[in-house]
Amino acid sequence: MDNLKKIAPYWLLLFTIGFGWFILAPLVPGLIKTFGITLPSAILLISVYGFAMIVLGLLAGWISAKFTVKAALYSAAAITFVGLLGRALSQTYAELLAFQLLAAIAYPLAMAPVGTVSESLFKKKSHTIIGMSVGVLFLGMAAGAMIGPSIFAAFGLSGAFDITVLLSVVALACILRGIKDYPVNYKGKSLKGTFKVGMLRNWYVGAAIAMASVMFGSIASTMLILNKLPFGTAIADAGLFGGLAFLGSAVGAMLLPTLFERYGKIRAGLIATSLLSFVFIFITARYLSFNPIVPLLALSYFLLGMFGNAYWSMAMASTVEYVDDPAKAGFATSMYSVATNIGVAVLPIFLGPLFTTKPHFAIGIVSAIEFVAFLLSFTLFVKVARGRKRG
Repeated sequence: MDNLKKIAPYWLLLFTIGFGWFILAPLVPGLIKTFGITLPSAILLISVYGFAMIVLGLLAGWISAKFTVKAALYSAAAITFVGLLGRALSQTYAELLAFQLLAAIAYPLAMAPVGTVSESLFKKKSHTIIGMSVGVLFLGMAAGAMIGPSIFAAFGLSGAFDITVLLSVVALACILRGIKDYPVNYKGKSLKGTFKVGMLRNWYVGAAIAMASVMFGSIASTMLILNKLPFGTAIADAGLFGGLAFLGSAVGAMLLPTLFERYGKIRAGLIATSLLSFVFIFITARYLSFNPIVPLLALSYFLLGMFGNAYWSMAMASTVEYVDDPAKAGFATSMYSVATNIGVAVLPIFLGPLFTTKPHFAIGIVSAIEFVAFLLSFTLFVKVARGRKRG
């Protein structure tokens, strides 16, 4: 119970980051109108979080190991507050982008220590704690995407920004009070030997799953319009699909790894979630490309998020098992996050447009990528009896 109280401020910070990040997604028209910008400029405000992880992920992992977890989390909470406050006060797009970039820096700083936090506070529950942590981030993203339009309708764009600032104040206060007892005995340890060749399997899984989630969220409205749905209906349905995918991601990451770890079925969990991820990614690709059935796609997006992110978070937790102490665990999960975001940044750019021009070909490529990710579920490291590891 004491350790749960210790980790609660960390989870609140992750929720705040996710909420502040994706509340912008449904507010893109408001951003365009208020700041007089183009659609790509508005989307850039959202995508900078992913680029921040690519550029700063390894540095954030190094900071959490060399200067303690508390240093990384204090910095993340303070940067989140300053970035979101500056965003709310911005008068021009240049100011808005600058403060959005600042707020985005908190994302890798907050995610980097997740392996160390799980290993130091919950030594035997790494899958559960990492899954819960990732799930809370996605829960914040889902809440921002789904609640954002209502806040915007009631209070305008400035009101939506102000809500995120208030949440960041609470998160900062809780971090300052709540993580004083976080362990510091991992400070300054050498990170030599953290990387293992076997981690490449985990990295492939992370990139493949995250790529599919981001790509299908990005092309949903375009594909629905190409399939003759009215413009307004297509936009609304695409927003629903995105919110359900994030909500499913939160549920899957928070619930499924916990259940599989509790009953000692991590290997079975990896195989089951990877297989179901493959199935629902294929269904989503098929029905988004041809004769879209909106209720089926809504369910498919939710289940894609649920099983996909459960598999993603368990693959992240598996990287912790390659290292021999919690100081290296945070750096291991940072490397995983960086590899995942590289996949997100690169693959959808090439595969997404293929769905509009050569859908059969695109479905085949995506299915092949995800099928390999399913096969790799049989090879990822899991803990077995007597403390040994099996790859």
